[in-house]
Amino acid sequence: MKNKLKIGGAVVLAIVVFLLWLRWGPDSWEVQITGVTGDGRDVQYRIETVYADSAETLIFRNEDAGFTPPYFKFDSADLQSVASRITRECPEVPVTVHGYSLRIPWLDMFPNATSIDAPQRCIEAPSDPSAVTGSQ
Repeated sequence: MKNKLKIGGAVVLAIVVFLLWLRWGPDSWEVQITGVTGDGRDVQYRIETVYADSAETLIFRNEDAGFTPPYFKFDSADLQSVASRITRECPEVPVTVHGYSLRIPWLDMFPNATSIDAPQRCIEAPSDPSAVTGSQ
């Protein structure tokens, strides 16, 4: 009887760990950033993307995780700025978005972006002042 309880407990524990990993485990997606929305106060930051070489969309939420381990994310506004810059400078370039969680539409659940790996030319601010102001 004790062996059955131990095996049953181990199975339940394994399922719980697997579900927690699915919910909070790290992942990476190769996507092209097509837009950004939200102001971080009234409307949550969102990063709109499509999978590289595809028309299938994937939307990331971009919110601070605070002191929630293991992410300790406090830079959602900075990440939103990087995503916005990539949208303007290199919309056709695939980038890697790192984050956690899953996209489950019926639960209105989006993965949370934690960082973006992109070519340096896409991340750097334009050095030409006319590019910023739009003047020639």
